[in-house]
Amino acid sequence: MRLANGDAPNEGRVEIFYGGRWGTVCDNLWDLVDAGVVCRALGFENATEALGRAAFGPGTGPVMLDEVQCSGTEPSLANCSSLGWLQSRCGHSQDAGVVCSNETGSTHTLDLSAALPAALAQIFDSQRGCDLSVAVKAEGAEPLSLCAHSLILTSNPEAQALWTEPGSSVTMEVDAECLPVVTDFIRYFYSRRIAVALPTVKCFHQLASTFGARQLQAYCAGLFAFLLPQDLSFQTTLDLHAYALATRDPALEELCVQFLAWNFEALTEAEAWPRVPAALLRALLSRSELAVPSELALLMALDAWSREKGAAPGDVEGLVREVRFPMIPPEDLFQLQSSLSLYRSHRALFQEQTLQALEFHTVPLPLLTQLRGLNLSQDAYQPRLYTSPTWSWAVDKSSRASRPYDSYPYSYGYERYGRYGSTSTGSFRTPPHPSFLFRTSRVSWTLTYLPTVQTCWNYGFSCSSDEVPVLGLSQSGSSDRSIGYENRALMLCGGRFVADVTSFEGRKAPIPSALGANSSRRASSFPCPAGSFSSFRGVIRPFYLTNSSGVD
Repeated sequence: MRLANGDAPNEGRVEIFYGGRWGTVCDNLWDLVDAGVVCRALGFENATEALGRAAFGPGTGPVMLDEVQCSGTEPSLANCSSLGWLQSRCGHSQDAGVVCSNETGSTHTLDLSAALPAALAQIFDSQRGCDLSVAVKAEGAEPLSLCAHSLILTSNPEAQALWTEPGSSVTMEVDAECLPVVTDFIRYFYSRRIAVALPTVKCFHQLASTFGARQLQAYCAGLFAFLLPQDLSFQTTLDLHAYALATRDPALEELCVQFLAWNFEALTEAEAWPRVPAALLRALLSRSELAVPSELALLMALDAWSREKGAAPGDVEGLVREVRFPMIPPEDLFQLQSSLSLYRSHRALFQEQTLQALEFHTVPLPLLTQLRGLNLSQDAYQPRLYTSPTWSWAVDKSSRASRPYDSYPYSYGYERYGRYGSTSTGSFRTPPHPSFLFRTSRVSWTLTYLPTVQTCWNYGFSCSSDEVPVLGLSQSGSSDRSIGYENRALMLCGGRFVADVTSFEGRKAPIPSALGANSSRRASSFPCPAGSFSSFRGVIRPFYLTNSSGVD
């Protein structure tokens, strides 16, 4: 073991050598006992601080150990309990660190606290020596009677809703489907550990929300990321979003909105589309990270939603104002009055938005910013994640011939991403900018999947072993000093759903770990059951470089 990146020899990021490589340790369950094992192994007397969240900066290489639990007597972290070598979903933002003591003292510590959670759980399981009666009631089910120990519950801030004065009783009213997990829920307040399976995650979340177990609630909210992709009819996502609002859980609400935003095109083609609430749809339309073939396709989907739902005019007007009309080409703008039912009922609004868009398309940049005073950093002037061939291209690890996905018939929106037209390298051309002023110019792009360091060099990229596999994006052709790019890469799982979106920093975009296991990479926002992504879509996003955009 060694300490890295500290200001003194007695402090730093904990690194451990295994399998011929140096790697880091995740800060999950990291405490002073674990830190003490590191310090004593390195010749110091003891540890004074156990630090997490990459306090000494993020490391490189794999995350070697996670959920380390030492008793204090081990010669190395390798001898402590953990998930095992390379069994971690942590990224380097959670690297553990220590501060060791240089002083020699006469105090020696025997620490057996690792056995404490199991001992406390056994106290609850024994159902003896209780001073608190717990009655669990569920409609249509036999009540469950348990007992608890108020002294133990009062030591846990998450259990405050369950304990009262000694000798009293408490009643828990729960849904009948959650009755089987109540015992495990109360045991969690003793041991502060709990195993949550996907079929039980909603019940644990509901109990945690009802009885104020905020840490458990937040943990369960993150687990819904595994659940959402399992139902691509989106009904589960819509139900969970409504549930998140009812339980006032912003983390779960954001998770649902993010999944729907990245998979918006398929949502608009699903049976659940007309059932999307107006408030949720407005939250989606306010986002730039919204994956849709084009702004016109978004507007057409909104028109269908309005017809099928019979939405109130006030709701529809607010939604139309979220449409980014400047991102619609002029030739399409003039056809809206004949192709949209919304146009007839909101004629004045459409004319107002169309004039704004035509000004953007025809007036040069200096006049827009200086004479008209437009703030071109506003959302209305920023592209979304447009997945049509005009602004994007897909690659995968195979060598099949490449063709734009929307030239094929399809039965479900996701099939466009993965089944057709993607190669390990794809060249395509886009306009320099959405403005009609640039209609005669083209910028050439090459999107490449780079699995190895050698592949990087072959295609003119410089990569380290920790970066690959990575996506590379090269630009050539027309260049305008008034235009910048914030390009994105979509991670596609099995041709079925978008699991994550990353940014091209310079010419490269990182590929997160599809499952998050056995990898030092950041885990994708939504796990891909296949264990790896089937394909990747590069999306070009131009914007004007102006003082108002904050870009020099």
